Amino acid sequence: MPRLAQPAGSEDAQEPVAILGNLVKAGIVRTLRENPDVTIRSICQALELGPTTVQPYLAELEASRIVIADPPMSESRKGVWVRYRVNNEAVTDLYLRLGLAIGEF
Repeated sequence: MPRLAQPAGSEDAQEPVAILGNLVKAGIVRTLRENPDVTIRSICQALELGPTTVQPYLAELEASRIVIADPPMSESRKGVWVRYRVNNEAVTDLYLRLGLAIGEF
């Protein structure tokens, strides 16, 4: 079975690419930057995707602290509308780390 190819010097890019290296995740971040404090329903409508597609990616982004949920994952959400927004500081940090890894900065 082939190993995952990892070029020399790419260590700093691994986490940013893993976190944002997916079109659905990038779409969620874009949607939340344009429309902060919305529910999953609004995100799904904007992306024209179903909640069963969006939810796992949204959970990954929340776990990596790119997206902030109110109430957070650690609290009970049963019967509560969860509102999401982007953690702009975390996105900027990822952007800068990726830029350094590809020689942009």
